[in-house]
Amino acid sequence: ELVTRDDARYEMMSTEIESGGVIAWYQGRSEMGPRALGHRSILADPRKKGLVRFINESVKKRESFRPFAPSALSEEAANWFDLGDDLDDNSNISPFMSMTALVKEDKRDLIPAVTHVDGSSRLQTVTKEAEPAYHEFISTFFKRTGVPMVLNTSFNTLPSEPIVETPRDAIRTFLCSMGSIEMLVMGEYIITRKDADVRRLLGEKSKGGVLLPATNPKRAGPAQYETKFLISDNDDVQTTTRISMPDRPMHDERDGGWYELLDDLEGEILGVCDGKVSVNDIVNQYLVSSQAQMGDEVENQEYQEILFGNILRRLIRLYEHSLIKW
Repeated sequence: ELVTRDDARYEMMSTEIESGGVIAWYQGRSEMGPRALGHRSILADPRKKGLVRFINESVKKRESFRPFAPSALSEEAANWFDLGDDLDDNSNISPFMSMTALVKEDKRDLIPAVTHVDGSSRLQTVTKEAEPAYHEFISTFFKRTGVPMVLNTSFNTLPSEPIVETPRDAIRTFLCSMGSIEMLVMGEYIITRKDADVRRLLGEKSKGGVLLPATNPKRAGPAQYETKFLISDNDDVQTTTRISMPDRPMHDERDGGWYELLDDLEGEILGVCDGKVSVNDIVNQYLVSSQAQMGDEVENQEYQEILFGNILRRLIRLYEHSLIKW
């Protein structure tokens, strides 16, 4: 969604994190140094203590005890952190998140997600002059909540991968963060995860009282399959099938882009998704194939419903992992 008004975009972002959500922000030029400072950041509400475990385990996929840092309005920092007596209240004391400060005792319970066990916090101060967009967003959150800061951590969630650099990196990382990051903000665009439109796929969706035609699933691009067989000492055979599809948005070249399929059925379904075959065509194809093996049992309504459900679930899973679209 294109949101050209800054104030409207920052309100949407604030609403998301205020409700307990986690957002990814890709803003302007990239940064150099040991910290993410608001150009390639994952942002959240510092008031919600449970987010520490959630972001560590579900978003960053690391140890749950890792602390997080606040990005605070420079003009409000002295009201929340012990910065010493000789500093001007408006001093931009830590623009690069290089200073550890004690959170004032009467404020610690208000921002538990960015307060370490010893009461300290690795502070970033944000000024309107140096970071106008970031400052305006934090100011919007401040007006809504009375808290002049947000939780800030680097925008990287994939194992052993550095902070995102390009728009493609940001989108791939966002898509791979299902169930943890539900909003990506890139410039003037707010990107949210789109659920699989099953009704449109099945031809059950209408617009203006007119039933829309069913859409056909289509692969994101050419694919390479690889199947491995593991035979145990008991002669049990375990089959693993994986696929590499360089054109899919979630493709990761570091490991060859391999994605493990659920089972043979999922691989077969992916193979026929050429944009010309409907879901009903796929189901009928399997019914005909099963007829030769199982006879009249295929006519059983329960069997047909189970087959349809299995195919639909796999189509949704392939869609969620950007292997197909419709």
